[in-house]
Parts: sequence; structure tokens; C-alpha cells
Amino acid sequence: MNCNIQVVTIAKIVNGGYGLAEAPDGKKLFVRHCLPGETVAVEITEEKKRICFGHAVQAHSPVPGRTSPPCPYYGRCGGCNLQHGDYPTQLQLKEAILADLLVRSPHIENIGKFDSVKPIIGADPPFGYRQRIRMRIDDQGNPGFTHFKSHRTVAVEQCLLAAVPINKCLAGLRGDAAFRHLASVTDEMELLLDELSGKVALRLLLKRPVRPADRGYARELTATLAALDRVFFHGREFAQEGPYGNGDTQSNLLGFQIKGAEPLTLSWEIGGFSQVNLGQNQKMIELVQSYVQPTSADRILDLYCGMGNFSIPLARQAAEVVGIEAQGSAIRSARCNAESNRLTNCSFQKSDVLSACRELLAGKAPFDTVVCDPPRQGLGRLSRLVGDLARKKLVYVSCDPATLVRDLQELVARDWSIKTIQPLDMFPQTHHLETLVVLEKSRSGQ
Repeated sequence: MNCNIQVVTIAKIVNGGYGLAEAPDGKKLFVRHCLPGETVAVEITEEKKRICFGHAVQAHSPVPGRTSPPCPYYGRCGGCNLQHGDYPTQLQLKEAILADLLVRSPHIENIGKFDSVKPIIGADPPFGYRQRIRMRIDDQGNPGFTHFKSHRTVAVEQCLLAAVPINKCLAGLRGDAAFRHLASVTDEMELLLDELSGKVALRLLLKRPVRPADRGYARELTATLAALDRVFFHGREFAQEGPYGNGDTQSNLLGFQIKGAEPLTLSWEIGGFSQVNLGQNQKMIELVQSYVQPTSADRILDLYCGMGNFSIPLARQAAEVVGIEAQGSAIRSARCNAESNRLTNCSFQKSDVLSACRELLAGKAPFDTVVCDPPRQGLGRLSRLVGDLARKKLVYVSCDPATLVRDLQELVARDWSIKTIQPLDMFPQTHHLETLVVLEKSRSGQ
């Protein structure tokens, strides 16, 4: 047997999607592409003093739930890491990862002994859900994704996570002469689906400034490919320009509709942030509204508000909503969304969130509820401030369970009680997990 191959039994799956096992030398071994309870042959790829990493090359005793990954690039592409489990198994794994982090937290007592942790909300469908994908361009001009822990590009013909119009557009681009010209001077590209029109926009990161011929090729692309209606260029040393195509009359906005008795339409600038899974985003918005339960007297603070994903729906019932976000394009979009939906009781501030919260505390203007949706790094130092900004309730929307648990420890220590923990699968086929947490001020802190 290859000396780099070891046979181990997987104890559990931990955050990051790795299986945890004990190597024969006593080191902790983190294994990709395995399931709990399996005995697997593992190729060791990285060794450190107390831990090592590897990937399963053979399951000697596969467990129920293991399946053949449908993607031909699985294992090489660095995106998906749970396709070897069927979807019910993936949901169970994510629930277990979150529960493991909570139980091991030294300051969140008895978290597994009461019903605050709800069953995970799965996605339907678990494939074809992404509204946008970002791809690298290899040396031959082929679009692809980065290899796991590498800068190498794995060229792909389609992505099973992408929406159908995106894959149709990708297929058309691969054989198009105009695209080959553009690809030769492009490092990365994004394909973005506009749910309102059903069309796709293409955003290219060029290696050098835009030239007139590039604009001509962009117009050729939109004339040739029915699914594509806009092309944008940007660079590391120059701002975004465009759109080009269809008479150059298209806007730089994408949009979607929040369904309901009175639908809302939200839009954002291409190059800005939005959730990639619009179906799950709809569920998440509905959950936040049900948790906040705004009244006509409530003041709500929305931290990391983006283009108003939560602010705009909440403003329908609240007295006032204040959104804070550091990204300028997101704030522009949020203000436009308030205006287009005829809401006058919300305001949006472009600011570093930590600095803005310090200013709000200095002004002694607390809010009834604070909603926060931070990036993967979590709240960090902000955990000490948000609790003082809310009189009644905190709603924390997390995209990383490890930083979430860290922040919950701080909030619980500051007299906040956890009432609900709701995991939601925003990213099927990957280990990533969205979690919504409702906290209320405990009596001792009131």
C-alpha cells in the first residue's frame, strides 16, 4: 500500500465539510469526501505537527446516504464538497455540524437540551439554484473554477449549481469567436441572471484597459446569444464600464421580486452583492419578518443592510428602519429600492458598521430590534455593541456557524437569551450554512 494511504474510520463531519478521524500515529485527520461511520482509504495531502489532511480515495464500508456525485468535475473543482452524499444526508450533516459547534461552546449552556434549534430548511431544487457564478479563464481561454487549494483552473462546460439560463449562456460562449477574443485578455468572468427579465449579463475582469474592439466583440456576443443581453468590463486599475449590447440601452441593474400579497421588487447594481439563491432568500426574508414582527411604533436597525434585502420588507410595517452598509453601490441600490417601492420611513447610511454603531450609541438612540447579516467573519467586536443598541430583540443572520457560535457566546454573556436557532440551506452540495438566530434581552439585563 502507498505509504501516503491510511485506512481510518470517520467519527463525524466537522465545520468545513471535513470528516474527522484519528490517524494511526494519533494525529487528528481531516478527510474530504467521506461520511460519518465510513471506513475509508485516505490519501494524505498535508501534514502538520498535530493534524493532517487528506481525501478519501475509497470507501471500504460505505454508509446509507452515499451516492455517486452527478458532476463530472467533482473532486477537482474547489466548489462543491458534499455531492457524495444524497440531499437528505447533506441536510443531516449540516444540522450535526451546527449542533456540534453549539454543544462544544463553553459559554452556551444546555443549548442542545431545549427546543431552540429548529430542523434545517432545505432547498428545492438542490441543483440549478445559483443566480450568478464567477469563473476564471485558463491559458487557453476556457472558463472554469479554481481547483481545491490551488490556483489552477478546472475548465468546465457547465455548472450543475447554476440556473438553466446561465448554463445556456456558458455553452454559447464557449464556441463563440467574439468571446474567444475577449477571453484572451480576461482573468475572470461573472454570469448573472436577472430574474425579472430571464436574461443573463456577462461581467469580464480584463487584464488591461478596455479597447474599442472589445466593445465591438461585446455587441457581437449579445447579437449572437439569445440568453445574453449585456456585457460589462472592469479591471483592477479601472472602474466598471458598460453595458454593451442590444443598442447599449440596458441598465446596470439586476432585480427580483419578493412574493406576497403586495409584492416588492428589489434591484441592485451589477458588481454589488445579492444572495445567489433567490428561492431560499425568499424564505429567509419571510423568517426575518416573522421573527421581528414589526409594529407601527417600532424602530429597527439593519446592520450590513446591503441593497435593503431585509430593510425594505420590514419598512412596510415599522415606524422607521435605518440601514447601515459600507459598500457604496449597495447603499445607492437600497435608496433606489425604497423610492421605487414608495417607502419614506427608511434611511440608509454608507459607513463602516463598527464606527456607525459607536456613533449611534454615543447619541443614545436605541432601537427596538437590531437585524444583522454580517459577512463570514461575523460580528467580532461588534457583538459588544449591538446588544446595547437593541431594547428588545436581536435577529442575527449568519453565513458561518463557527463565527456565529463565537458571537453568541459574547451576546449570552451580556444578558441576551437565545430563543430560536433556525438553520437554512442556502448552498446545497457545499458545507456552507446560513443560520438565523433570535435573541431577546433577558430579565436580568433589562
